[in-house]
Amino acid sequence: MNHSEDITELESELDRVLGMVEQDEDAMSRSDRSAVERIFLSTSRKLRSDLQKRLRIAKAERAHEVVRLKLEGTQLATGTLPLRELARFIVPFNAALEQSAWRFWDHSGDVSRIDERFIRHLDLRLAGLETGSTELVILGNTAPDLSGVSALESALRDVFDLLDSDVERFADRVHAIGINAGKSMASFLTRLEFAHIAANLEWKAPDRTYRWDGRPAEVTRVRTLLDEIGEPTSSTEKIHGTVNVLSIRNRIEIQRCDTGEKLRLGYHNSLAELVHDLRLGDTRFFEIERTIYPFVVSKRKRDTYRLLNVIGNAVR
Repeated sequence: MNHSEDITELESELDRVLGMVEQDEDAMSRSDRSAVERIFLSTSRKLRSDLQKRLRIAKAERAHEVVRLKLEGTQLATGTLPLRELARFIVPFNAALEQSAWRFWDHSGDVSRIDERFIRHLDLRLAGLETGSTELVILGNTAPDLSGVSALESALRDVFDLLDSDVERFADRVHAIGINAGKSMASFLTRLEFAHIAANLEWKAPDRTYRWDGRPAEVTRVRTLLDEIGEPTSSTEKIHGTVNVLSIRNRIEIQRCDTGEKLRLGYHNSLAELVHDLRLGDTRFFEIERTIYPFVVSKRKRDTYRLLNVIGNAVR
């Protein structure tokens, strides 16, 4: 999307509408048909307000990422939402984004302590309310670091992946955003469910538009999966394996030399150069973190893996 062209067009259209408002105000003050003139003035003022909002968002999109969260439910039929209720929804949603972004950013992934400077860097904020105060426009800073990586952009991708995940990949998706972010997302969904409110989430990423249609049944599905996952346990081990797959978004696959088991490993961005030196077929020693997620109700377990280090030279 070319934001500069959009902004130019919106500013030109707004100038035209401002002229209409001025003319309608003048006509109303001079006319004997005040009821008719009031309708024209109300229409032009609404158009002016809509254009001003669109222009503000278009300008914000040049430096920030826009996430739209639309809430729908019978209690929103009036087009308004009590501030107390708004806080109940937005606080856990904000926490999930911050925790997921920090999980990606911090080398250890320790979300029990998020650096305040990092929170200021994300700069998550409510930019406006649309559609009768039921659509929240949220801004956040997705400016990349010197390596070209954006923590918030990565967090948003992981959150959408979680919301769309099936049961087989769900533990992996929770592992990507971190258990704390998973709990915050569960809290957000629980509050939607309790209030009988549906949620539609949209984010225009650089490569595609992400959408999640959070109808009541879908909210319950994801919330149920999140509630079923218990506290994970982690351990560190060293394995001997061969590189099978090198993929984007910080994931590789290795095959263990002793058992033949294939392991998909995530890794922190600080290890990118180390991973980029690997080639398909390389056999190395890998230090990995194994995290086991228990499913409380079904009594299943799911292992997830994170690369910590690559040891020694390649054997090709």
